[in-house]
Amino acid sequence: MADLGCRAPFALLHCEGRVVGGFPGRPNDPSWDSVVEDANKAMKKVAAASKFKPHQVKHRRGNYSADDKGISYGGGQQVPKNLRHSRRNGRALDELCRDPAMTRLAGFGSSTLATYAPRVHRNMRTKIGSIYKHDPSLRINFTNSIFPGAAFNFGPVMVCFAHVEWANDPCGFCHVVALGNFDPQLGGHMVLFPFKLVVEFPPGSSILLMSAVVLHANTPIQDGETRMSFTQYCAGGLLRWVDSGFRTQVRMLD
Repeated sequence: MADLGCRAPFALLHCEGRVVGGFPGRPNDPSWDSVVEDANKAMKKVAAASKFKPHQVKHRRGNYSADDKGISYGGGQQVPKNLRHSRRNGRALDELCRDPAMTRLAGFGSSTLATYAPRVHRNMRTKIGSIYKHDPSLRINFTNSIFPGAAFNFGPVMVCFAHVEWANDPCGFCHVVALGNFDPQLGGHMVLFPFKLVVEFPPGSSILLMSAVVLHANTPIQDGETRMSFTQYCAGGLLRWVDSGFRTQVRMLD
């Protein structure tokens, strides 16, 4: 078992030396605990202000409230679009993306991607940036982060079933931050099935995960505890849309 609660970050390497997982942990910053506590409060506030549909409470990832924000492409879309929300939920999510603590978490995730996978970061920054220039109506979640999508997993008992995020970029990483109030030695671990690895994942710590290809899950937390998470990701279809000349692959082949 690997302990992510330590200050020293580490990487998971393929036998050929390629980075297949990043474990930046948390910044060596005495104010980080305050940032995490403020993020917890912001997530709880938005969860209370939102109204979730049944499919946002029970879904293939687990039984917990969740909502996504950012730009999407897939499911028959001809062009990338902003994810749609009710007016109530949209206002709450906009407020969450303006929160200083959430902004710091987002920026840390983007910078760790640049550190652990600079070519992935550069490819995403260039292509996602070109999408925003191509269509100025598309909205950026966080100005200090290159990730075009964000999943806010409100819990209050956010424990993922074993799954992969098949729509994400298979060559890229998502950034996951654990939040809430739980004992990371007793639960909330990140389980990476292909690597036979179980990682302690304390509140305020980060993981870079190849979520489209690595089967992953969380271990249960203790009764009375709470767990949330904040994930940033990139849909693979967005990058393919750029590679196809800002059009669908079908149109490119016509």
